[in-house]
Amino acid sequence: MHSAMVLLAALAAAGPKAPAGALPDTSKMNILFLNIEDCNAGALSCYGNPICKTPHLDRLAATGVRFDAAYVQAVCCNPSRTSFLTGLRPLTTRVTSNAHVMNEHLPPGVVTLPEMLKAKGFYLADIGKLFHTVEYAERQMRIFDRIEMYQKPPGWKGPRPILTFPPVPKAKAGEPAPKDRNSKEFRQWRARQSDRYGDSGRLPEEEHDYRMAATAVALLKEFAKTKQQFFLAVSQSRPHTPLIAPKKYLDLYDPAKIPMPPAPADSLVKFPYPKRATGGNPDIFVQKQPTPKQVREAIAAYYACVTFVDDNLGMVLDALEKEGLADNTIVVFLGDHGFHLGDHGFWSKYSMLEATRRAPLIVRVPGAPANGKVCREIVEFVDLVPTLGELARLDLPANLEGISFVPLLVDPARPWKKAMFLVEDDSEFGQVVRTRRYSYLEFTKGPLPAALYDLEKDPWETVNVVDDPAYAAVKKEMAALLHAGWKAALPPGVTR
Repeated sequence: MHSAMVLLAALAAAGPKAPAGALPDTSKMNILFLNIEDCNAGALSCYGNPICKTPHLDRLAATGVRFDAAYVQAVCCNPSRTSFLTGLRPLTTRVTSNAHVMNEHLPPGVVTLPEMLKAKGFYLADIGKLFHTVEYAERQMRIFDRIEMYQKPPGWKGPRPILTFPPVPKAKAGEPAPKDRNSKEFRQWRARQSDRYGDSGRLPEEEHDYRMAATAVALLKEFAKTKQQFFLAVSQSRPHTPLIAPKKYLDLYDPAKIPMPPAPADSLVKFPYPKRATGGNPDIFVQKQPTPKQVREAIAAYYACVTFVDDNLGMVLDALEKEGLADNTIVVFLGDHGFHLGDHGFWSKYSMLEATRRAPLIVRVPGAPANGKVCREIVEFVDLVPTLGELARLDLPANLEGISFVPLLVDPARPWKKAMFLVEDDSEFGQVVRTRRYSYLEFTKGPLPAALYDLEKDPWETVNVVDDPAYAAVKKEMAALLHAGWKAALPPGVTR
């Protein structure tokens, strides 16, 4: 009798349960927003990579929903982040390039996710990069209650850092940046910094990424005490270039055992980016294409960076559990866009191909029926604001251009979007629409006006069939879908 009473008391303390097949009440849950830079989804073990080690993200994927077909709306950081933090697409935000100052381009009245959360009463904390730069988003960053490991906007009067770290020894600090960011010297310095890979020469605890994770652990301890509903954004700068990591992570990977990338330049037919396929790249290998030895070394270094990030995020996820916050915290893990690892002769981003437009996305909502499953339906990062808005019961603007994918957190196999849409504005301005079977690209500059790929037969987009008579009807249909826009690809029963 006594044990039965104890069981009843425990059930009562746990509160009401959601009906089977439904989400629990998420309106009072915290949000942990883990964002990393330049992550090729295919590099993660939980996305099927047989070489790269990501045990902590694997564990998150096993307890959340891993989105296998998640797509960004722009090919580089600034427009992509602006899009997924506003719920608006780049052609609406007018931020289509890294050079665009967000707050000078956003239409009047646009509200970002942090501002919506603040209005709901969330405590806002940011560690590292969230928007592209603080200078681009001074108004949005000024409302944060705490900013760590990141530049502070003018007028911000938040608390001092929760942790202090010893300075990195001068011998490991690297070449200082010229003060004038618009100078030729700064551009040359930046190129030297990005175009390298290998040993960072630092211990893990001397790295900025490690220190951001350690700061997150300290903040989670504080949140466990205060019980205040929080939004905590935690950044990791890797695997963005330079592809350098502490030696212990490089030692995990033997370049000789890394296979050469698919879609070599000599396999490409009517390729819309011919110059880049055989010449220099942005960020790394900028002067010329790497040798096979360099290719393998760079991919091994990229994997080392990813595993380093995985260890850091593992610290944060472990702290979430240890502090008793995991059962009341929504976890979102994402990469701000993808990254080419030698396919098509490409390195870094700045293309409309699959390696750039597809990015990792894992969402764990405590008690969600779909946790532990994989969603293979198309979702877009522009959907993050309406999704988190629905979960947190935010007052959302009526003009959002994404849709909530909360239904997929219940049933990840239900029919969803017909296509994704992306804009590219850092080399050849263009747009792409991608369905399950086809990708169709249009350019306003460059050697070709359009490209069409049959992803069922050619998943690496090597043979452009845009002029093949056998695909004339498909080309017409895909072009019509691109021009009709995102509303034409909404899930069954969803209207805007």
